[in-house]
Amino acid sequence: MTRFHRYSVAALRTAFGALFTFSGLNHIFAFWQPPAPHTSGGRAFMAGLEASGFVMPLLGVLFVYAGVALMAARLVPLALLLLAAPVVAIFGYHFVTEGHALGPHVLVLAVYLLLAWQERDAWRALFSAGRDTPASGESSPLSPAF
Repeated sequence: MTRFHRYSVAALRTAFGALFTFSGLNHIFAFWQPPAPHTSGGRAFMAGLEASGFVMPLLGVLFVYAGVALMAARLVPLALLLLAAPVVAIFGYHFVTEGHALGPHVLVLAVYLLLAWQERDAWRALFSAGRDTPASGESSPLSPAF
């Protein structure tokens, strides 16, 4: 990996973490009002999230934790794993509900996928369950029960 590549990934990771830290703090403290949804489906979706009373603060805490972890370069695979569902939901909301084919949501998804690709070796254990079983019938605390 070249020096330019390393620094580019670090800069993207830090900017991505800053975005989610800012967004998470905004979910908790509501210091900036994002633009209102343009469609009735978007308004209904956002009203449902806000009416629940716990989804926005929960997302805020999750975003702050993951954003700080990304900026500090600590537990990056865990931070990215925690952000997987919200990034897909953000993309889906803007692409499907709001009908925006292009916009910041595409950039967020692209940066997420690039960072996730960089951490693919750390996630290998998530996708190889059952293949690396201990020899001689020993059971592992992480092996499947069946």
